[in-house]
Amino acid sequence: MNNKSAKALAWTAGILIVIAPAIISPSGTFALLVLAIICSAIPAVFASKSCRVISIVLLIASIALGASYYPASERELEVYMQRAKKNAIQPQATTPKDQGVITK
Repeated sequence: MNNKSAKALAWTAGILIVIAPAIISPSGTFALLVLAIICSAIPAVFASKSCRVISIVLLIASIALGASYYPASERELEVYMQRAKKNAIQPQATTPKDQGVITK
């Protein structure tokens, strides 16, 4: 792997790890951390020794943070699914008669 490409992926992973906790949504934070895992895993396997060590540290950090944000992300998705099911059960008024408009 090209050394510049490996460094760019490592920098990208580091930036994603720093930015991820600033996202309000736990699902968004988890998604950025998964992206950081992908960005740090590639140079951890294919880069030169010095970049490989840094990438492994970033990989471990992103996995640890991702594991800590996973339960909150699951709870957020569960609440979203419950709200979607509740709104799907209540049908929308589609005709004037259903909306309470009196027609002759």
